[in-house]
Amino acid sequence: MKKISYLDGLRGLAAFEVVFHHFILAFYPALFSGPDNVTHLKAGFEIFASGSVLNILYDGNFAVCIFFVLSGYVLSHKFFLLKDHEILTASAIKRYFRLVIPVAVSIFLIFFLMKFSLFYNKQAADISGSVWLGGFWNFTPNFMDALNQIFIGTFFSNVFDYNATLWTIAFELFGAFLVLGFLALFGKMKNRHWAYIAAIIIFFQTYYLAFILGVLLCDLMAHKNMIIRKFDRSKIIGTGLLLLGLFLGSYPAGRDVAGTIYAPMFTAFFVNPAIVYHVLGAFLLIAVLLDSRRMQKFFSYKYFLFLGEISFAMYLLHFLILGSFGSFIFLKMEPYFPYTGAVIISFILSLGLIFAASYLMYVHIDKRTARFSHAIYSRLFGQGK
Repeated sequence: MKKISYLDGLRGLAAFEVVFHHFILAFYPALFSGPDNVTHLKAGFEIFASGSVLNILYDGNFAVCIFFVLSGYVLSHKFFLLKDHEILTASAIKRYFRLVIPVAVSIFLIFFLMKFSLFYNKQAADISGSVWLGGFWNFTPNFMDALNQIFIGTFFSNVFDYNATLWTIAFELFGAFLVLGFLALFGKMKNRHWAYIAAIIIFFQTYYLAFILGVLLCDLMAHKNMIIRKFDRSKIIGTGLLLLGLFLGSYPAGRDVAGTIYAPMFTAFFVNPAIVYHVLGAFLLIAVLLDSRRMQKFFSYKYFLFLGEISFAMYLLHFLILGSFGSFIFLKMEPYFPYTGAVIISFILSLGLIFAASYLMYVHIDKRTARFSHAIYSRLFGQGK
């Protein structure tokens, strides 16, 4: 089934925000974590921005929540169109194989870089003051440990020492199984709104809420119920929900909100308020996008679509490039340029390498992995739909 292009464009922009987020953490930690961090910009801008709506521009946690809501929506889309349970079986069988091969490529690349001492993150962190950047790859690489993380640790044991961005992969795998199981049990049930209510209550303070809300969105759109028809007729409501979603998505994930505009939103009831607010913000953003032709046209722009194509590869590769090539370039530029100039040069050159490497991985790994996972399903169950 053909991809929904504007959702792919949104996914691409979200992946780019994760890349930008990690460069911010590496070189301007106070922009994310606020007070008690080394600052590099004048007039306290970093401290101010960390507690303002500006942090939505580089808050990777909000981008990850967008990934999860999109996953719930996309995994449900074909089922709600065709109402065929074989679709769920096919998706469940393919999911692990679809993820594990690209994960293996990223970990093997990091293993190679560590073996040849090609990471410069600690030296760069000594200058930037980023405790986060200096905290990675401080161990002796072991081939058997790398293999374990590829096939087991990343997915089932919450271990991702080699590639820290892989913390989301277990959520993607089990979130997918949650979606497919939910659809298998309740997808054809007439009064399934009770199942949605129960699932939302159970998973409310976790990232899995995003997957359930993605399924709910797909269900509402597929059946165009009264809520959607009313929403269709009101641009004012759409704009209001979009602004609310962006505001929720800007809730600081890395600092105390005391003394900021978000202070009234803090409650001890939430174990991690940022998760709840970011999931709800992502839900509202995607809900408005699904009903806005103007936004759909914007996210269908060719550059966003390109980012969407390479988004998974970019997510997996950018971190190792930041710790190796990006940090190396920064160290070479910093003696000759002002701090911000060195960071900009490092970012631009690293971005070029990230795009090139991600495109190669998309063409030679991602696309082939998709065919491979389909072949495995076909071998086990016959030709899938």
